[in-house]
Amino acid sequence: MGRRLLGRGRTVRPAGADVDEGGLGLEGAVSRRKAVKAAVAGVAGGAVLAEAVASPAVAAQGSVAAVQATTVAPGAEAPAVVVLTDGATIAVDASLGNDFRVTIAGNRAMGNPSSPTDGQQIVFQVTQGSGAPYTINWGSSYWFSAGLPAPALSTKAGQTDLLIFIYNQSLGKWLLAMYVNGFNPVTTPPPPGTYRLFPSTNGPSSASGYSGNYLAGVAFEVTGGGIWFQGYWWWVCNSGQQTGAQKFALWQVAGASTGIVIPGSTVTSGALTAGQWNYVPLPTPIPLSINTAYMAATGFACTAGFPITANAFGSGGPYANGITNGPLFAYGSSTALAHSVAQGAFSTSSADPSAVMPAAAYQNSNFWMDLQVTNTAPAGASYRLWPSQPDPYNWQPDTPSFNWTLGTEFTLSQACTVNNIWFYSPSGTGQLPTECGIWDASTQTLVAGTHNSSPSWSGAAGSGWVACRYSGVTLPAGGYKVTVFNGATSVDAWSATTYPYWSSTGFGAGGITAGPLSAPNNASAHSPGQSTYHQGTTFTYPNTYASGVGSPTYWVDIEVTPNT
Repeated sequence: MGRRLLGRGRTVRPAGADVDEGGLGLEGAVSRRKAVKAAVAGVAGGAVLAEAVASPAVAAQGSVAAVQATTVAPGAEAPAVVVLTDGATIAVDASLGNDFRVTIAGNRAMGNPSSPTDGQQIVFQVTQGSGAPYTINWGSSYWFSAGLPAPALSTKAGQTDLLIFIYNQSLGKWLLAMYVNGFNPVTTPPPPGTYRLFPSTNGPSSASGYSGNYLAGVAFEVTGGGIWFQGYWWWVCNSGQQTGAQKFALWQVAGASTGIVIPGSTVTSGALTAGQWNYVPLPTPIPLSINTAYMAATGFACTAGFPITANAFGSGGPYANGITNGPLFAYGSSTALAHSVAQGAFSTSSADPSAVMPAAAYQNSNFWMDLQVTNTAPAGASYRLWPSQPDPYNWQPDTPSFNWTLGTEFTLSQACTVNNIWFYSPSGTGQLPTECGIWDASTQTLVAGTHNSSPSWSGAAGSGWVACRYSGVTLPAGGYKVTVFNGATSVDAWSATTYPYWSSTGFGAGGITAGPLSAPNNASAHSPGQSTYHQGTTFTYPNTYASGVGSPTYWVDIEVTPNT
C-alpha cells in the first residue's frame, strides 16, 4: 500500500529417646486412678459403692471392672518426626525421636545413633534425591543378619525406602528388623489440559550458598491461543534454602532486559516446604497471548541459598533446545536471544520480582522456576486474540497519516456477546481512532449496533491498549472484521504495525484460535486477505491488501464472551 514503516530501534543482547508412650508410668497410673475414682463417685454412684461395702472381694472386682469400663484408650500418639541433615556423614541423635527422614543427594555414610535406649525402635525413611541412584554405608553399630542383610536402596529419584532397627543394649547394636523398598513419590496428576515445564523432575537436593537480594526467572511462551496462566511452581531444596513466604510475578518481555508486569500476576506464597515443588496459585487465571515472550519470576532477600543447575539450557545441556509440553515452550539459550531475553535469568539488584525483571544470564543455568498453564478457561471467561500483551511484539509506529480504516478479520464458532473493541495506541501519538465498528466479512456491511461514531476510549492517546466498551450486542457464528478509523485532519503516527505477521513467515502464520474466537491467517481470510486497509475520509470496509510489507497486523482486537 506504499506506506512507509518507521522501525523502532531495539538492541538484542544476552543479556531424649521416646520410650513407648503406649505404656503407663507410675505417674500416669496414679492420675488415671484419680480419674476413675472421680468417675465412680460422680457417675457410677451408689451401685459401685454398695458392692464395696458388701464384700471386699466383690469390691475389688468391682473396682477393676469400673477401671476397665471407664478408662478410655488415648488417641493417636505420633512420635516426633526428625528430618536429618543430608551430608557426607549423616548424624543421628536417637534421643530426638523414633521417626528419622532424609533425602540423600549423594553416596552417604549413616552415623551411629547417639543416646540410644535399650529396646528403642527407630525408623529411617530414606528418599533418593535428584541424580539418583545413591548408596548408604551403614555405621558399625547397625547389625544385619543372614536373613536380612544390608539392603540395596531404591535407584530412582523420589523413591523412598523404609528401614526399622531395634536397639539391643547388651550387644550395643541396632538390629535391622524390617526393610521395605520402592515407595514411589506420591503425585497427584494434573487435570487434563494442564501443563508444566518440570512436571516429574525434581531440583537439586542442596542449595547454592548465597546471601543478598536475589531474583530468578524462566522465559517461556505459549504456542496456541486460549491458554491460561494458573500459577507458579518453585523448587525448595532439602537443605540450605529458606522456606519463608516468597513473592512471584509474571512479566511480558518488551525488549532487551526490559519488560512489563502483567496485571493480576503478582502473588505472595505462604510458608514453603523443603525437599519438594511448592505451588503458588493465582487468585484468578490470566489469559496469555500466542508466541509472546514471558518471564515467570520470583525474588526474596536470600539468607541461605537457592537452587541452581548450571548449563541446563546451554549447549550439551538437557534443555539446550528448550522444553516443550503441549502449548507450553521454554526457550533454550539460543532461541531466547531471538526474543531479547535471557534464559536462566537472575538478578541481584532487587528482592522484589514485581519491581525488577530478572534479565541477566548466568551459565545458561536452570534456577528451577516453573509455572502452570491450562487450556481450560475459567467459568464465564471472555476471549481476546492478544490478551496479556501490554507491548505487542516488535511493533513499529506506522507512517504519520490520517483518514485510514484498519482492522482484523475474525471468526466466531458460536454466538458471542461483544465486550470490547481494543486498539493499541503507540507511545508518542496524540490521536485516537474517531470511529470503530464490526463488519460482516462476507457482505462487507456494518453489523447493526456495532458502529460507534464517537467512541469513549478507556485510555489516553499513546497509553497502549485502549478499549471501547460495548453492551447488549450479540454476534452469531460467522466471519467478521473489527475495525477502527481515524478521521482527524492532521498528520500523526497514530497506529502501530508489526510485519510480517499473518504471512507464512510471521507469528500469525497458523492463525489464532482462542475458544470460540479465531483469526485466520492471510491465505485463509476473505479476499483480498487478512492485512487489509482503506484510505479515505469516511469509515469504510477495509478491502485493500497491504502488499509489499509482509502481511502486517495493525493491532486491532476484539473481546467476546460465549453465550451459554
